[in-house]
Amino acid sequence: MVPFSDPILIFATVLALILTAPMLARRVRLPEIVGLIAAGAIFGPHGVGLLARDQTVHLLGTVGLLYIMFLAGLEIDLHQVRRNRSHAAAFGLLTFGIPLALGIVLGLWVFGMTIPVAVLLASMFSSHTLVTFPAVAKLGLTKSPSVTTTVGGTIITDTLALLVLAVIAGASRGELGPAFWIRLPFSMLVYVAAVLFFVPRVGRWFFRQVNADENAEFVFVLAMALLVSYLAHVAGLEPIIGAFLAG
Repeated sequence: MVPFSDPILIFATVLALILTAPMLARRVRLPEIVGLIAAGAIFGPHGVGLLARDQTVHLLGTVGLLYIMFLAGLEIDLHQVRRNRSHAAAFGLLTFGIPLALGIVLGLWVFGMTIPVAVLLASMFSSHTLVTFPAVAKLGLTKSPSVTTTVGGTIITDTLALLVLAVIAGASRGELGPAFWIRLPFSMLVYVAAVLFFVPRVGRWFFRQVNADENAEFVFVLAMALLVSYLAHVAGLEPIIGAFLAG
């Protein structure tokens, strides 16, 4: 019966699509990520309906997105990012501010929404992810100034979009008091500082002191990336920001 409900069958189907979709995309000279997106559209709930967006698919998609962001952080040259920080900041602010402003106008004047609802709608327009980063990495362009600018700008954009979401959520619960405005930036600063201080030291200790094989090292790296991503959510940030910081 469709959509598949057995977790093993769902996992097997997803793995089969991950294996075959990039191969078919390469045959028609398209990026592999295009094949994966097309496979999701075809076999997902709005296509033939083999896969529903249930907890298993949601888990696989979330882990895959966090892994992509972790790889992005792993590939980025921090010295290159520092040299292009002004470009990354300008790109991030423009790609956040322009869609946000247009989305608010659309919500207010076209759909007749209230201001909080219009801002919430606009915040969805103003965020994006690095879903095409694997294709860029395969081409060896991760150290390109345009790529580092785009990655840095994406982090800024997603962080600002999340802050807007946090404010709207707090407003809906009636929590926009002085404590809210103090707690949110404080928790963010503490989280970023803790990650930048502790994660490199824990990583150096593990790889230098623990006599582990390649499998254990991979599990350690993946566990650290997911743990830091979860702590980002606790601090009020998007988990993909945590995955990028861990990388």
